[in-house]
Amino acid sequence: MTQYYDPKNEPGNEKKLLLAFLLVFVGIAVMQYLVPKPATPPSQPKPAPQQEQPAPTTPTSTAPTTTPPATPAPTTPQKPAKTQKKGAPTPASAPVKQATAESETIVENNNYRIVFTNHGAVVKSWILKKYKNDKDKPCTAQDMEGCLDLVNHITVPVVGYPLSLFSYDKDLEKKLNEAMYVPSVVGIQASPSSITFEYSDADTTAQKKFEFDKDSYVVRVETAITNRGAAVQAFPQWPGGFGDQTTLSYYGHNEITWEQEGKITHKPPQSGWFLTGKSWVVGGQTLNGPFEWVATVDAYFAAAFIPDSPKDTAVVTLHTQVDIPRNLDKPQEGPKDKAPVLGVAVGSVNGVTRERLFVGPKAVDVLQSVPGGPDLEGILDFGWFGFISRPLFAWLKWTYYHWIPNWGWAIAFLTVIINAVLLPLRISSMKSSLKMQKIQPQVKAITEKYKRYSLTDPRRAQMQQEMSALYKKEGVNPVGGCFPLLLQMPFLFAFYSMLSNAIDLRQASWMWIHDLSGADPLHILPIAIVITMFFSQKSMPQGGMDPAQQRMMQLITPLMLGLISWSLPAGLGIYWAISNILMWVQQIMINRTEFGKQVRKTVEKRAIRKR
Repeated sequence: MTQYYDPKNEPGNEKKLLLAFLLVFVGIAVMQYLVPKPATPPSQPKPAPQQEQPAPTTPTSTAPTTTPPATPAPTTPQKPAKTQKKGAPTPASAPVKQATAESETIVENNNYRIVFTNHGAVVKSWILKKYKNDKDKPCTAQDMEGCLDLVNHITVPVVGYPLSLFSYDKDLEKKLNEAMYVPSVVGIQASPSSITFEYSDADTTAQKKFEFDKDSYVVRVETAITNRGAAVQAFPQWPGGFGDQTTLSYYGHNEITWEQEGKITHKPPQSGWFLTGKSWVVGGQTLNGPFEWVATVDAYFAAAFIPDSPKDTAVVTLHTQVDIPRNLDKPQEGPKDKAPVLGVAVGSVNGVTRERLFVGPKAVDVLQSVPGGPDLEGILDFGWFGFISRPLFAWLKWTYYHWIPNWGWAIAFLTVIINAVLLPLRISSMKSSLKMQKIQPQVKAITEKYKRYSLTDPRRAQMQQEMSALYKKEGVNPVGGCFPLLLQMPFLFAFYSMLSNAIDLRQASWMWIHDLSGADPLHILPIAIVITMFFSQKSMPQGGMDPAQQRMMQLITPLMLGLISWSLPAGLGIYWAISNILMWVQQIMINRTEFGKQVRKTVEKRAIRKR
């Protein structure tokens, strides 16, 4: 069972409280002994007890007292006396305030359409008007069936709705998230606007206020919860999941990320590997501020809390394993897979929470222009090769908006330019491979000379010296044959990182591909990668390698790369396939030079002598 930690329950507090009660008890006993007892007053009839029934905590309650939404009466609960005994009634209970039926309030601006329900005062739907779902339906102001709803209705039954409340007291949390709140307005509201939800019974009062502007993706959130007259910590939360997560692979992009004292941290569900040790995001873990912002994100969308008071902010990380159906059209039927769902609850440790919530795309221009700041660009995680992927993405966007208005062809153009820049290095490494193949007889002779000595024999060092002298004399790089492949690895990783953050490529089409951010549906690109890699390796001289081993590598390497690229984004497949084709063409051109022909003849003569 998940353990929850309350930051106010510091070690030693219970001992201090017990000591205070002991001192008060001793003081009362002494006063009882020293002060003379007053005369007993004549007995008076006891007043009839007030008929006040505590409000039920479930939405199915009958005959609750309801305050009209237009005139909500603010109430200030009184603190109970310090000497009040356990179980005694509170001296002044707040008036009961509950709704009798469920209602909805819809708020719209230029970017979103949010549906609130007073059943828990939570969000049932958060539609982004400028982004489509995968249902191939229209997404217009009149028909939003094809627009993306960021509320994940697969995970909601398990983790709850957005803007529900997290509490360390699980009974109170259940009560707050199932209560029937009284809304200040119902129906459709146009931004700028605000809405307030209020609830109270004999013990608990809750107020949740939301404010909306006209043009941004930001919503202002304010919550205040009291229980038996005392303020309690109950944090607004985005409990996990986004509506664009339609397949299991999308859940692999979940992250919790935050900025703390200028440092940005990204936490996937699982990090590390077998050498460094694996670690997981702990559900229910409390992190103390200051926090500039805290977000839960997937590949292309984010929900980021921006607290008004960073130093008073606490964050609770949420991690739940949810069964995801493989067939979303029939979620109750067929097999299911476990997927990690990450969320966050963010609030003030002082009781009343005031913060802003950004819910929208991970687009660079949007993240950089949050009204009132801060800059949320740190949500984008470009990984180790960010110094390559960031300028690549800026260059790709510029190419798309100024030269080539198709993302697929823009990637192809960028690939040609990158390979042209790397051409001199590739030619140098290819020539080194040809030279390595030419000097194989000398290399073999040196190896035969020292093969009778063990690996620990000091004379083995002489063999390495002779090898180095030969390589230096002939101008050979012994790893030159692998260099072209190693050279393009950073660009492959940078492209992958870029495509994982480029929401512009989401649902962008190119030829037979309808979504460059997803896998090639026909797998033509992975097959092209296998074929081009096979012929490229076959045309590349492999100096120093056993022929049988060479044939095996020529077969295994392309198949391995094809398997890796099978489910990678199609945009990355375009880059990889075109790079392989260009490398193959370059190798053929090198082989047809005078030096290349000379090396080929030498290799053929050597093969004839071996027969």
